[in-house]
Amino acid sequence: MYKGVVMRKAITGGPAAWTAQEIRAFAAAVFAVFLWGLLPVLREHAASVPAMQMTALALACAALVANLTGGQRADAENGPLVAVATWFVLSGALVGAIVFYFLGLSAAPAAQVTLITYVWPLMFIAASEMLTIGRVRAAVLFGALIAFAGAGLLIARDWQGGLAAAHLWGYAAGLASGTCWTLYSLIVRGRPSLGAGFFPRLFTLGALIAGALHVWIEPTVWPIAPEAVLIAAAIGAGPYGLAFIAWAHGIRHGPVRAVGALTYAVPVIAGALLVALGLAEPSWQLAAATAAVLIGLAISSRTGRARAA
Repeated sequence: MYKGVVMRKAITGGPAAWTAQEIRAFAAAVFAVFLWGLLPVLREHAASVPAMQMTALALACAALVANLTGGQRADAENGPLVAVATWFVLSGALVGAIVFYFLGLSAAPAAQVTLITYVWPLMFIAASEMLTIGRVRAAVLFGALIAFAGAGLLIARDWQGGLAAAHLWGYAAGLASGTCWTLYSLIVRGRPSLGAGFFPRLFTLGALIAGALHVWIEPTVWPIAPEAVLIAAAIGAGPYGLAFIAWAHGIRHGPVRAVGALTYAVPVIAGALLVALGLAEPSWQLAAATAAVLIGLAISSRTGRARAA
C-alpha cells in the first residue's frame, strides 16, 4: 500500500491521485456551488414575496427533496444525539442566513450583497482558529483587511452616488447572513456525525421557525403568483435542498482543500450570471471588490491549512 502511494507521487510529481470516491465528491461540491450561484437570480424573480415567507416555503420544499433523494441517510453512522437546544440553534442560524440574505437582496444590488455575504468563509477561518489555537494568525488578519477593503469599495461607490443610506441596510443584512453561515458551519464542523435524518429535520424545523416569524412580523402575500411558487420550490429543491446534501457529501468524502476552495467561486458565479442576464450593472468597482475578496480568502486559508485540518 505504501509503495503504491510512493509510486503515484513519483509519477504525478505531487500528492497521490484522487480516488474515484473523491472525484465524485468533488463533482458533487461543484454542483452545490453552482446552485448557490443561481440563488440571487432566482430571488430577483420573486421579490414580491416577503423574505420570511419565501424562506418558509423554500425550506419546506428542501425538506421534501431531502426525504425523496436520500438526504435522510446522509452521514448516518452512529454518533452522539443532537441536543434539542442545538437543533434550534442550527435551524435558527440557517433561517437567519437565508432571511438576512433575502432582505439584503431586496435592499441593495444583488451582486454586491452576494459578495459581502460570501466573506463568511473568512470569518469561519478566523473563528476556527480562535477555537483551536486560541489566536488568529497574522495571515488571516491581513486577508481580512484586503477582503473588507474590497467590500468597502462598493460602499464608497454608493456613497459617491448618493445611494449609501439606501443600500447600507442591504449590505449590513448581507454581513449578518454571513455571520449566521459562520455559526452554522462551526456547529456542523464540530460534530463527528450528522446522524440519520439530519437534513429533513433541519429543513422542517427551519421552515416552522421561518413560518412562525413570518406570521409574527411580516404581512402575508396571498395568493402567491404561480411564478413565485415555482421559484420558491426551485430555491428549496436546488440551493437549499440538493446543494446542501451534495456539499455535505463533498466536504466529508472529497479532497478537503480543493472542496473548501470552491466556496470562493460562489460570488463570482452569481455576479457573472447577474451581469449576463442584465440584473446587475458591470463596473470596475465590482470587479476589483470581487478580486480583493478572493485574494483575501486565498491568503487567509493558504497558511496553516494542515494544522486546521
